[in-house]
Amino acid sequence: MSYRDLDPAEAQALLQNDPTLRILDVRTAEEFQSHRLPEALLIPVQELHLRLHELDPQTNWLVHCEHGRRSLFACDMLAAAGFKKLTNLRGGLAYWAGCGLPLVR
Repeated sequence: MSYRDLDPAEAQALLQNDPTLRILDVRTAEEFQSHRLPEALLIPVQELHLRLHELDPQTNWLVHCEHGRRSLFACDMLAAAGFKKLTNLRGGLAYWAGCGLPLVR
């Protein structure tokens, strides 16, 4: 595994303490419009391979989806493309919300 895998509390602490961390949401546009993390960049996982050029491989990324499966696939794809600073949100936004953490609705 070439990325970190953090639960929501760990990811929230990282977001609060690391101003360089950017958020990559790999869900659908409909999911994104329903609820999201503030400041998240949306690139659906189905488009990610075509849009890698839009992302800086030197940036520190927190990658998430709704339940954690698509984000694992996205992290694997990004790592294969040379991204080194990757963190996966374990359990996705469903787990995040279940922990009572804030979302934009």
